[in-house]
Amino acid sequence: MNVTAPARYDAVAKSLHWVMAAGILALWVVGHMIDVIPKGPQRSEVIGLHKAIGCIMLVLAVARLAWRLAKPQPALPPSMSPAERMLAWAGHVALYLMMVLIPVDGILMSQTAGRDVSVFGLVLPKLLAKNEALNGVFKEGHEVLGWVLAVILIGHIAAALRHRFILKDDIMARMLPGRTPL
Repeated sequence: MNVTAPARYDAVAKSLHWVMAAGILALWVVGHMIDVIPKGPQRSEVIGLHKAIGCIMLVLAVARLAWRLAKPQPALPPSMSPAERMLAWAGHVALYLMMVLIPVDGILMSQTAGRDVSVFGLVLPKLLAKNEALNGVFKEGHEVLGWVLAVILIGHIAAALRHRFILKDDIMARMLPGRTPL
C-alpha cells in the first residue's frame, strides 16, 4: 500500500506537540522552583505535582511516538540539504529520547530515594528499591538530561524560526495550530 505524505501534521500530532511543549515548560519551571522552596508540606506538594505531570508526559510521549510511527509525516522540502535532513532527523530522535528518558529517570530517582511516585493518587509500582548510590546517579542524570533537553529544544525552536523567517518555507506552518495556509 502506497501512502502519500500529507502536506501538514494532523490534529492529533499537533495537539500532542503543543500539549507536550506546554508540559515540558511547566515541568522545567516547577522543577527549578523545587530548589528554592524550603523543606516542608508546600515543597512536598510541588514535588508531587512535578512527578505527576512528568508521568503524564511519559504516557503522552509514548502515545506521540506511536502516533508518529503509525501515521505518515509531511515530507521535508527538497530544498533541504542532506546535512539539514540528517540534523532534523537527529534532533527529533534526540527529542523523543529525552521525552522518555527524563521521566523514567525521575521515577527511578524517586524510588531509589525510598519515595513513592503517585499520579494524582495512583501509586506507580516499585521498579527499584531504596539505594543511595543509584539515587545519586539518577539525581545527577535527571539534572543533566534536563539541561540536554533544554539545549535540544533551543536548537529545535531556532530551526523552526529559521525556516519561518529566513528560509520562508512552510516547515513551521505545518505544526502550527489551526488551518495555516501553505
